[in-house]
Amino acid sequence: MSTNHPYAGILTAVPTPLDAEGRFTPAPLKQHIANLIVAGADGIVPLGGSGEYIALNPDDRLRIVETALEAGAGKLPVIPGILPPGLGDAIAAGREYVKAGAKALMVVTPYYYRPTQQGIVDYYRRFSDAVDADIILYEIPYRTGVSLHYETVDKLADMTRVVGIKACNPDLAQQMRAAELAKSKIAILTGEEDVLPLHVAMGAVGAIIVSSNLIPKQWAKVLRLAMNGQLAEAIALHATMRPLIDAMFAEANPAGVKAALQLCGLDFGGLLPPLAAASDTLRGRLADILPALTAREAE
Repeated sequence: MSTNHPYAGILTAVPTPLDAEGRFTPAPLKQHIANLIVAGADGIVPLGGSGEYIALNPDDRLRIVETALEAGAGKLPVIPGILPPGLGDAIAAGREYVKAGAKALMVVTPYYYRPTQQGIVDYYRRFSDAVDADIILYEIPYRTGVSLHYETVDKLADMTRVVGIKACNPDLAQQMRAAELAKSKIAILTGEEDVLPLHVAMGAVGAIIVSSNLIPKQWAKVLRLAMNGQLAEAIALHATMRPLIDAMFAEANPAGVKAALQLCGLDFGGLLPPLAAASDTLRGRLADILPALTAREAE
């Protein structure tokens, strides 16, 4: 994807493969990233919510980052997630991932304390001063209870290493204001795949999403159409993907994507507590949906 931003296009939030005992197993992740590279993925994001960051221990998180960077082999950005609520843990993880080779990090808004906007600015400024990496803001208020005011996004774009935002705020008016202020400075990346064409119309240059684990080429086409101003065509293609998008989030993510990958022949194992594996109902739903989509992906 050609834009003025170094982080743009379809960046895939990859799940974490686990063995029967719940331990990280590298081989499926390596194979999956290799497949995504062949499919033309624009970036890989391990250790987001889809990667079960919160449920993993620090040693496994570092191994996942190392594995993803090795599999990426410098062919595309690998942007690990940083999801702890506290600054000390966030800085420690960020420094480890940079030492392993990461050039950019996706850092969630600080949560639990419900900080003020100035507190958020101070948090990211201190992280930016302490960790030598590009920063993608990760705003997901329905998980964290914390929203980024559009003026805060603009301020962070001016005073920190922030180069992008994964915007999962369902308030489209808020997203539009943020894009109006900051889209010339940072990459606006939607995290809401169910409204991706609309977010591109407002100024987004890409996405960090989970269903691109399964149909990356179709997502790339939706994005290309939308960015070329062919919004009606983008929306029409997006509508054909709606059943998969809905299924991905019918149960707690990443249950859907792990079940779908298994149905496609790549076993990522189960989920760590308190999450649960996909139900038989969801697996049956995915089994009905996937054949037509994967056949189109192979065209």
